[in-house]
Amino acid sequence: MHCPACKTAINQALEKCGSCGYVFGKEMREKLELYFEIKNDAEQVKALVKEELWNKVKNVTNKVEQFGVLLEKDLRGSSAQPFAREEYQVSKPASETFDKEHAAATSVSEPKVSVQRTFMPSQKQHSGQFEVNFGQKWLLIIGIVTMVFGVGYFLKYSFEQGWIGPAGRVSMAYAWGMVFLVAGNLFRKKQYEIFGLYLAGGGIATLYFSTFAAFQLYALIGQVPSFAVMVLITVLAAALAIVYDNKWLAVLGIVGGFLTPVMLSTGQDNQIVLMTYVTILNLGLLAIAFYKKWDILNVFGFFFTYLLHAAWFSRHYDNTKFWPGIIFLNLFYLIYSVIPFAYQFVRKQEEKMDGFIIILPNSLLAFGYSYYMITEYASLQWVSVITISYAVIFLIMATCLARTDKQDQDAFVVLLAKAALFLVITIPVIFSKHWITIFWAAQAVVLLWMGLRLNRKTVVIGSYLLAALTTAKFLFYDYETVFQVSFTYAYRSLPYTHMIAERLLTSAMALASLYLFGYMTGRESLSIVSGKNGKDSHAFYMFFGIALFIVLNMETSLFFRDYLPAARFAALSVLWTVFSVALMLLGFKENHPGLRKVSLGLFAVTLVKVFLFDMENISTPYRIISFIILGLVLVGTSYLYYKFKDKIQSAMTAEKV
Repeated sequence: MHCPACKTAINQALEKCGSCGYVFGKEMREKLELYFEIKNDAEQVKALVKEELWNKVKNVTNKVEQFGVLLEKDLRGSSAQPFAREEYQVSKPASETFDKEHAAATSVSEPKVSVQRTFMPSQKQHSGQFEVNFGQKWLLIIGIVTMVFGVGYFLKYSFEQGWIGPAGRVSMAYAWGMVFLVAGNLFRKKQYEIFGLYLAGGGIATLYFSTFAAFQLYALIGQVPSFAVMVLITVLAAALAIVYDNKWLAVLGIVGGFLTPVMLSTGQDNQIVLMTYVTILNLGLLAIAFYKKWDILNVFGFFFTYLLHAAWFSRHYDNTKFWPGIIFLNLFYLIYSVIPFAYQFVRKQEEKMDGFIIILPNSLLAFGYSYYMITEYASLQWVSVITISYAVIFLIMATCLARTDKQDQDAFVVLLAKAALFLVITIPVIFSKHWITIFWAAQAVVLLWMGLRLNRKTVVIGSYLLAALTTAKFLFYDYETVFQVSFTYAYRSLPYTHMIAERLLTSAMALASLYLFGYMTGRESLSIVSGKNGKDSHAFYMFFGIALFIVLNMETSLFFRDYLPAARFAALSVLWTVFSVALMLLGFKENHPGLRKVSLGLFAVTLVKVFLFDMENISTPYRIISFIILGLVLVGTSYLYYKFKDKIQSAMTAEKV
């Protein structure tokens, strides 16, 4: 920025130029003061700020420079003013003063518009930003990976040539990892923090690989020392993550920590040591996650814990390892059930619900493993010990949260929902062998209630999927496989009374869940599936009607097959007729044309069945009953159309309008 008179550089806010004495004026001096103040602040922030915020600082610096350009224009414009040198000494007439003030106001208002346009990022700025990001991040990652490959090829070549033995190669790998760590720390101190973090991450990964090579590839050190070294590397990664305040270093340490037993495995089972190590690792990472509020660590820890448990379970578990297995499994479950609520109990402020993503999969996995282990080791009734214990724990947590001063309703609702869920599971676990459909139906309703209560669309969608899975399992699996009742071949079905209590209870729960879905979504006017306001409830009511129709047909057919075979097909015709009447009455009551049309369609199918099938396949008495009932119903339906004609026409007119 330069003086408009003598072109001398302006380095500070003054009333007049130090070289030629040009008077800037009060208003221009205030602008200069603001400009140099912003510029000084930007320089200070630039010196202190972390690299990941550097882009924002650059934007501020650009704005300062653009402001300076505007001041240059104002200075050049003011040099043509007659009062530029002595602004305050000459008094002017009121009219002239007004004209100048009006002109000044105009000149001030115009740059404001240009400032807004100047601050808009151009295509070149976006292109330059992409270039900087690519150069800083991806070139660094590619460079580190390339160096690792280069070192690997060098070690391989040196081994083939006999230059360096196994011990030398491992030592060089350790040295390379330490060089990465030291270099990362040095670059971090020189304000290249992102660059230093990537180098430190490469160093941690190199140390893990070096220990793996020393044990598995070259057998230079034993399993216990290798395990201890990897634990120390994990601790180092966690410490660096805290010091550098970077969660991704902690994630790297988590991955390395959970892969340690895999990389050092000899194929032999050591259940107690493995599960104890995983428990300690979980407690450590959860402590870091709680201290730094890094919820992503909880997700990574949960994923790798159950992944490692699944790998061990599939290879080594048998009934002789039941007690340690069930204890450690439920310890993992409790850890990841309590940690999402830890902030609500300890912190004074209400926290977000982001960490609650692990609640549902944690419940499904832990309960599924517990159910399998207990039923293989003992009887099914002992599963209720797990469900009741879970329910009591969550009730205690909900009670403790309710007694605090925090008004965190979301956490309280989730705790109550989990307690209620496991209490619901306990009853069928104790009294029925086939509880899965009941459990899923109850869980779907509880999940929908949670989603509506917390206003979480993802939770609601999850409940929809679970409800669909429950209905499909009930209709297409339970009847034929669990209850051994065939849809198509009667000779495959067992007697009507076979598992009748379990069958009716499961049917009632599955149907009730669909009806509750229709009621709850209708009350909230949800439109996730249909895309129209309030239509989700119509879809669930439709599914409820279809499922109810199928269940009634199955139960009626089975009953008459065993107790009155000659009337079986006539009974189905009567059932269809009664179902059509119910739909028709409901359609008139709710003034719903869709229900009335479905009812008419079912009437048509029933007529075809009666005239083409029943006349030939059923005896005369039942044929008489079938025809008379159907005829009476059709006449009654016609009467309803006469009675409610005006109501139907008015509704149709309203829809057209």
